[in-house]
Amino acid sequence: MLRALCLIGTSLLFTTGLRYIPLAEATAVNFLAPLLVTALSVPFLRERVSRAQWLAVLAGFVGVLIVVRPGGALFTPAILLPLGSALCFGFYQLLTRKLSGVDSPTTSNFLTGILNSLIMSALLPFFWSTPTLVHGLFMIGLGTCGMLGHMLLTQAFRHAAPAMLAPFSYGQILFAGLFGYLIFDHTPDQYALVGIAVICLSGLAVAWAQRKR
Repeated sequence: MLRALCLIGTSLLFTTGLRYIPLAEATAVNFLAPLLVTALSVPFLRERVSRAQWLAVLAGFVGVLIVVRPGGALFTPAILLPLGSALCFGFYQLLTRKLSGVDSPTTSNFLTGILNSLIMSALLPFFWSTPTLVHGLFMIGLGTCGMLGHMLLTQAFRHAAPAMLAPFSYGQILFAGLFGYLIFDHTPDQYALVGIAVICLSGLAVAWAQRKR
């Protein structure tokens, strides 16, 4: 139940945030999640995190601050939406890791999907808007990609620790920047690019430190 609520929070907060925050920057802020997974795997999963990994996590937080930079265009209440999404997704990944040794990926994702459907169906009448055919096809594609992604994520957590896996998802930031440029004609400014680079490098540093152990 808690895992399903975390996933709903992740989706709703991030999707809503995209109404106000550009795709690349919102994705970069959302990538606090892997850093949170690394940090929170210590108290929640009793895993060891090295000093180098802690430094990388700290660098990642600095990278997010560079992207958001107080006083900049993104420093608005709307930035709390992708930040909240990151927090929810971090806990989702930790719960996925805990359940991976108990349930199979198929069972875990099936139960999460059922709970998500029930909760969202209860909310649907309050926000319903009839989609067009094109929007319907987009939603089917989105659901299919999401299902495959979550199944692969659950399977990955069966074979490796969260601190090891988390950094590999940083490629999403690059694709977000590319799609933001191609589809929405948005290019991050120099500060955002520096912050995004710091976030990506911090993730790679976490992975490198994990392999050294």
